[in-house]
Amino acid sequence: MKESSEQKSQQMPLEASSELIVVGVGASAGGLEALQAMVTHLPVDTNMSFIIAQHLSPSYESMMVDLLEKDSTLPVSSAKDGITLKPNSIYVCPPNYNIELGDNNTIKLISYPDVRLKPRPSVDMLFESIALGKGEHAIGIVLSGTGSDGARGIRAIKAENGLGIVQDPSNAKYDGMPNSAINTGNVDLIVPAVQIGEELINYLMFPGVRRSNQDEAIPQDVYNQIIRLLKVHCKVDFSLYKDSTIIRRIERRMTTLKIATSEKYLDHLNDHPEEVTFLFNDMLIGVTSFYRDIRAFDLLREELTSYIRKKKDKTLRIWSVGCSTGEEPYTLAMMVSDILGKNLKDYKIQIFATDIDKRAIDYARNGIYPEVAIKNLPRNMQSSYLSVNGDQFEVSKAIKSLVIFSVHDINNDPPFLRLDLITCRNLMIYFTVELQRQLLPTFHYALNDNALLMLGQSESIGVFQEHYRPLTKTGKLYESIYVGKKLPPDRRTKRLQTADNYVEVDITATPVASSGKKQVDTFAQIIVKKLQQLLLPNAILLNDNFDIIYTEGKNPLLVRPEGLPTNSIYKNIHPQLSIDLRSAIHGIECGKPVMDTGFQRLVLDGEEAWVKLILISAVDKSISSKLTVMFCQIEKTTDLPVSQYQEGSSEESSKYVVQEQQRILAKTKEQLQDVIEELEASNEEMQSMNEELQSSNEELQSSNEELETTNEELQSTNEELQTAYSELRAAYDDKELQQKELLQLRNELQQTNGLLEEAERIGQTGSWLWDVVNRKMTWSRGSYRIFGLDEKFFHPSFEAFIGLAHPDERSRLEDHLTDMLRNKEKQPFIFKALNDKKEIIVISLEAMISFNDLKQAVKVMGSMTDITEKVVYETKTSIHKDKVNYILNSSLNATYLFNLESERVEYINPAFSDLLGYRLKDLAAYTGDAFFALFHPDDQVKARETFAHLKHGGVGDVQAVSCRFKILNSDDYLPLHTNQTVSDIDEVTGQVKQLLITFFRSEAV
Repeated sequence: MKESSEQKSQQMPLEASSELIVVGVGASAGGLEALQAMVTHLPVDTNMSFIIAQHLSPSYESMMVDLLEKDSTLPVSSAKDGITLKPNSIYVCPPNYNIELGDNNTIKLISYPDVRLKPRPSVDMLFESIALGKGEHAIGIVLSGTGSDGARGIRAIKAENGLGIVQDPSNAKYDGMPNSAINTGNVDLIVPAVQIGEELINYLMFPGVRRSNQDEAIPQDVYNQIIRLLKVHCKVDFSLYKDSTIIRRIERRMTTLKIATSEKYLDHLNDHPEEVTFLFNDMLIGVTSFYRDIRAFDLLREELTSYIRKKKDKTLRIWSVGCSTGEEPYTLAMMVSDILGKNLKDYKIQIFATDIDKRAIDYARNGIYPEVAIKNLPRNMQSSYLSVNGDQFEVSKAIKSLVIFSVHDINNDPPFLRLDLITCRNLMIYFTVELQRQLLPTFHYALNDNALLMLGQSESIGVFQEHYRPLTKTGKLYESIYVGKKLPPDRRTKRLQTADNYVEVDITATPVASSGKKQVDTFAQIIVKKLQQLLLPNAILLNDNFDIIYTEGKNPLLVRPEGLPTNSIYKNIHPQLSIDLRSAIHGIECGKPVMDTGFQRLVLDGEEAWVKLILISAVDKSISSKLTVMFCQIEKTTDLPVSQYQEGSSEESSKYVVQEQQRILAKTKEQLQDVIEELEASNEEMQSMNEELQSSNEELQSSNEELETTNEELQSTNEELQTAYSELRAAYDDKELQQKELLQLRNELQQTNGLLEEAERIGQTGSWLWDVVNRKMTWSRGSYRIFGLDEKFFHPSFEAFIGLAHPDERSRLEDHLTDMLRNKEKQPFIFKALNDKKEIIVISLEAMISFNDLKQAVKVMGSMTDITEKVVYETKTSIHKDKVNYILNSSLNATYLFNLESERVEYINPAFSDLLGYRLKDLAAYTGDAFFALFHPDDQVKARETFAHLKHGGVGDVQAVSCRFKILNSDDYLPLHTNQTVSDIDEVTGQVKQLLITFFRSEAV
């Protein structure tokens, strides 16, 4: 007998984690049955707390708690705002609320006064809050339901190394939500609802086995082989990613597959290549949203606005590195569109969005996101740049056109160039220091001077302070600094293998201040120009971050510090000059054109010397950055008056020493005075800020009272809004129905118009409408086609219509139209006209007139038909018939025409009547068998066979036959000799239609 999950959980020694594990459960249609099956088999002592988000109607009083409590192995209660989760308990979200996990394992219930397009509670919002709060102690379970709610949340849980479980779609009543979660590729387990409890036990058991011995990590050789498999199969090198991140992903896959050791998992990878893809997909999971970190984007907006205003050209190139599912680049596109406003069309904007995950890029290109993704996006952007697509939101085509998505490996592929902004947020936290030191110089190489770099809150520029200047104290926004000619950095890494592990040695050569001939000439010209003024031999050129970018002359004051290389002037100048140099640079920053440090006595190369640094602000049109030239004046002690007097009397020597000390003291006082002034200015600013804060505090207190007053008003209006929402929703549904009906009618109308136009073309007809009151005439395309006129050049009117008639017919046509308005017309009216080739055509005109209450004609609607061919045919036919009749009537031989289709005589000549006595009306009653009964009984078969034979002949075919035909009002038969000729063939069927039979009396048959 199979043991239940409860019995197994009680018998197995589960090593429950001391950290509370929070399990989010999402369900919709058909979810009650799945929930009942799941809670019946949940383990009872696992240190897990379950939060259920079941889509419910806001107006429906839910009985979910009572229904689940009957079958559950754990206590079930309705969730309340602010309560702390207890282990081994189940909490159900009440109707008309969204539920999230708050701080310190508390429940947070949210009710929104605005219209929500997605069902409540949102499973995505619950899962994302659990992922953010619990990390690897988060579990997401998606059960039966329609739609895609929960798919994004599962991705968030997986990104934090949590566990994703989905009910088997074949076992679910509705498979929409399970399939949507599975299609993300971020699901660990797909099982029936009754087996979820058993899988939770396995989840606790397998990590417990590994964590029971903390000394046993994944062996280095096994780890390296796994990384090598990923590189071979997926073409991505994870060797420069942090080991801890990769190991957590490997352990999660081992837990899913119930594999206890890394060696067995490596064997599984070798035996099952598809598992390499699953592991690779787990590595790439990232979570993002629109306007993620609102404060950071507000700072970016401010700096980007300033940057665009200063930019001389009308191009803007942005690179979003590691864009994941595309929310960040779309946010940047919206921000740029907002900043430029009406001037957007004047700019060439390219936003490159790249990621290593092809599935994420494909998702991003669609630009369709759930409601939870846009919760931080400002309302004005939501209304301007998003449209409703079912229960989700779609980015507008204008924003999509600004973003170019591409699969790109930042570790191997070359960067985009000439960029104005790079955003690389929360990506480098997964990289080793070696890889970070490759990427930051690469970004600097790709950026324009003074362009912007945006990093995540947990990332920094590290040792590359000379490449970037921070623009904010707390934000991670930097400005690219000019450091001379840019060369592409070497991004190679060398691997050294030892007995036990691999050691990575960075051999990156980062060019700091390399200069080409052209820029060397520019720098030399600047220095020569200043040397002509001050005649100083040594000079150093500094950028606006006060890093050394060029030196002139052999300068003994420069030193190379220990540790990592840097070009900061403070690190490379003689230590005794550092304090005075800072004071002089402060003056330059305050706008003074020239500053100096005054002389100081130093020991250089074992000899005493007096040194003074002179700083001059320099601006060159060819360089966009602000530069500073620093001259170093070095004087030997023997060249100064003080040293000479020191060789004389002690009294005079002491006097000059005192003077020197007084000079140094005065200089120190001056420096202290500068510091005091800065402190006083800062103190005044602080006092002013304090007053502003106090004033703001009072305003906030008064505003708080106002808010409390308006809160009640908002609560009262909330019910009105809900009522209005219901009405608006009903109106919206009606509008959608009307739009569908209008679309259907439009399609039917287009189809009808197409059929009408085709009918007019085939029938050579056209329609026309004459507005008598406004003297306006409208034609259909068929009317233009009849006369061979171009719609673009011919404009129909009463006068123009008369002018199309043949000159002999114009007065008659005008009289007819005039009589028609007086209701005296005769229908149809046939007249001759001229087409565009001046050929005569015959038109048949018909019309219907609409009269007002005064019996006055107001509108005439009619049709015109080109009957030229018909008239010509009828004329020719009439002439032909007249000729035939004349010939037949004049013939001495008896003649009659026999129609093979109707099997009746259609014509006889006088000789027929004279010979046999019949008239045409006498033969009208003889059709079919009755006609052939007029032949002699012995000749009837022969007559029928002759007629049948000629029925398949051609015009002019003749067959002579002798037969006997009954004389009218007599029992006698007259012997005849007949010639039967095919005279007419049906044009449609090709069958013989008519026979011409001539005969004369024969002596014998």
